[in-house]
Amino acid sequence: MTKRIDQYLDELKTQMADCDKATIQDALADAHEHFSTALSILQAEDPSLNEDQALQKIIAEYGSPEEIAAEYQQVEFYLKPYSSRRSGSEARGPFARFFGIFIDPAAWGSFLFMVIALITGVLYFSWVTTGAALALSFSLFLFGVPLAVLFLLSLQGLGWLEGRMVEGLLGVRMPRRPIFFPTEEKWLDRLKLYLTDKRTWMTMVYLVLQLPFGILYIIIWSAIVAYSLVLIATPFVQDVFGLPIIHYGTGYYFLPTSYYPFAMLMGVVSLTAFMHLAKWIGKIHGKYAKFMLVAD
Repeated sequence: MTKRIDQYLDELKTQMADCDKATIQDALADAHEHFSTALSILQAEDPSLNEDQALQKIIAEYGSPEEIAAEYQQVEFYLKPYSSRRSGSEARGPFARFFGIFIDPAAWGSFLFMVIALITGVLYFSWVTTGAALALSFSLFLFGVPLAVLFLLSLQGLGWLEGRMVEGLLGVRMPRRPIFFPTEEKWLDRLKLYLTDKRTWMTMVYLVLQLPFGILYIIIWSAIVAYSLVLIATPFVQDVFGLPIIHYGTGYYFLPTSYYPFAMLMGVVSLTAFMHLAKWIGKIHGKYAKFMLVAD
């Protein structure tokens, strides 16, 4: 990356200081890719054109940092996930706010995220550990450098994919574009770029930690949801299937019929409370994902 492009990107980042980090990363990636591609095309068409002249022409056509920042600021609101743009419902009463969680898209998004987190966690963990082991094993060979570059590049892709899932399910604005790295660099130079970029390591840590988070989420999800559904279905469980609701040690206990309404109410309340818990977990995980996966 040339000094002129560096200066432009730094100025663009300064002009967008009030924007969301994900929007800034998208803007920087778009500008960087455009400059690199346009510079290669211009120099191929006219080899006598020096780099500064070419970049001056490219920047003039692309727009100044102030102009580009203003364009992104105008559309930033529409780049936010729909669920994060929805107005709150503070005017509703406590009862409506509590049970209204079942019509909240953010709660259902978090509910689904907790289910699939274990699946993605297993896939991420397997890929990172296997890829890292292979890259280190072949690092002494000539083809080890391209293999390491491809592995680190795949981490960027997985981080971007996870970001899209976080935005879609948790309503947290994440980058539409991955961080741009020049492809015309030599393999060894590209490897140095990846290794010296802290986002590579933070993405790797995030992908590895997704497995324990996924295990924790699925334990919480399965335990509370199963408990709630059993309570709600108490009449069917005991009267239709003849199964006791309460087990203790080697014994068991059938709930009296008069307790059925109370048990079903407890099931509904616990399931509703879990939906609130799931939404809160989704909000916290979204902030954590943004910290780990979005460039500063």
